[in-house]
Amino acid sequence: MTDLQAALAALEVGMQTEIDGYQFYTQFAARTKDPQAKEMFERLARDEVMHLDLLRNNKAMLEDSGQWTEHVALEAERREGAPIFSRERVAANVVDYTSDLSALRLAYLIERDAVDFYQRAAERIDDANGQRMFRDLARWEQGHLNMLESEYQFLLEQFHSTMGFAPF
Repeated sequence: MTDLQAALAALEVGMQTEIDGYQFYTQFAARTKDPQAKEMFERLARDEVMHLDLLRNNKAMLEDSGQWTEHVALEAERREGAPIFSRERVAANVVDYTSDLSALRLAYLIERDAVDFYQRAAERIDDANGQRMFRDLARWEQGHLNMLESEYQFLLEQFHSTMGFAPF
């Protein structure tokens, strides 16, 4: 397999990863009853579309010219402030958040795999623009991963406490 073929294959896998992530996030945005969780899943879906566009543009450029698009690092949106899930609403009835807990766990695994894939792709690409693009994607997905892990841990602790699994 040539370097160009390997790069195109990596872009294809990345594109499918982003499509799958988009579908997952839009599905759970529609399912959750928590308005802040809905907004979080919708924001993640929008990010996946942005990532998909980046990958598609690079793939088209590589196919047309054999060259990577010049990549200028973009800032990932930073999530500051209050947690996504309202502590008061969750405490009132943690059972209502069972599907959200499952969705967060799956989303965490999706993002973890994406981070790993993009990091490995950056290591295997010879072109500096391709490396920068894949590293940026890994960094963006790491931001998603960190947020999802935090929310997942919060809900999991609430479930453990409610079910009497907590050590206290």
